[in-house]
Amino acid sequence: MFANLSWKIIHQVLNETIAELMDEHQTLDVPTLRERLLEMAESESDELMVLCYWQASRVLTRLPPTVTASQLIEEARVAYRTPINHDPL
Repeated sequence: MFANLSWKIIHQVLNETIAELMDEHQTLDVPTLRERLLEMAESESDELMVLCYWQASRVLTRLPPTVTASQLIEEARVAYRTPINHDPL
């Protein structure tokens, strides 16, 4: 069932969450991102998306409260063992 869960989906979830926070003029930092991802997981009915939100939130646990976008993407790549020469998003 969860075979479709990949680093690309996790990146997409992170990117969409960041875009939503920016549109709402919310603070953009790791704790805020984690909080939003967990809220989204709680309101989601699709099990695959719940897992995606949870995994994306989990990636953020190893990061300091403020990070650059490149640090965020690198941490997501490492977490999902994505090859360095992966297809660009």
